[in-house]
Amino acid sequence: MGRQSDAQDVAKPGVIPVVSATLGEAAHLDRQERIQLIKALRSSLDENDLHKTPIVAGVGATSTRETISLAKDAAAAGAEFVLVIAPSYYATALKANPTAIKRFFIDVASQSPVPVIIYNYPVVSGGIDLTSDDVVDITGAAPNICSIMLSCGNIGKVSRITSLVDGSFKTLAGFIDFLLPAVSVGAAGAISPLPNIAPEFAMELWRATQSLDSAADWAKARQLQEKASIAEAELLKGGVAGLKYLLNQRFGYPAAPRLPLQPLSEVATANLSNNKYLKDLMAIN
Repeated sequence: MGRQSDAQDVAKPGVIPVVSATLGEAAHLDRQERIQLIKALRSSLDENDLHKTPIVAGVGATSTRETISLAKDAAAAGAEFVLVIAPSYYATALKANPTAIKRFFIDVASQSPVPVIIYNYPVVSGGIDLTSDDVVDITGAAPNICSIMLSCGNIGKVSRITSLVDGSFKTLAGFIDFLLPAVSVGAAGAISPLPNIAPEFAMELWRATQSLDSAADWAKARQLQEKASIAEAELLKGGVAGLKYLLNQRFGYPAAPRLPLQPLSEVATANLSNNKYLKDLMAIN
């Protein structure tokens, strides 16, 4: 992390921080770095009177054993929830045996000291894409699984899971660019990189999706959603390197991604810096 005090800029508006996920370069962190990040974040939140703000920590790994170990580390370091993605190294074998994928999440949840959020993101998990039926089976066998983050972008899946799983289970959009349609079919929120650079705007959009009593409310929410969708798409074009560049400009974090990822070119950084949609949202904060 950069300066610990910077966490308040994102969390004080109401954003729940997620650490060590995809755009947090989780795949390039070792065990001690993951622990250090959670401890630093917890310390920063507490120093800024954000004691009740929970931390979600990514604990993705290539085996059941290591995922469980990282979950235990995360809980001990101060995380209240862990984000678990399907292991991708043997994805072909796992996709050929869906029972093994379901068993993975059940086994991890049974050993995790804190509640588990399933992270369904086929792009980075070797194409493993849980169906709504898979999720129903997994949650029925693993009460410690409390939520799912659907970065697959499937609105129909959001609706089906919300309808089929117990009401205490929360379904989350995996990007803010479909928050409004996801909320309209029962989603409880979104996990997104955009709040890292525009937390006030992200919370404005969230509040708008929670008050849809009139045509004017819907019009306002739709307008905000359009801005979010365009801005997040522009942000994602830069990937890890682009997000780190913008965080460097805002907070002074190191700009270069970890190898083998490379920094953005001068042309790409100029395009990102001058992007109207991102600048407009960042100016709100």
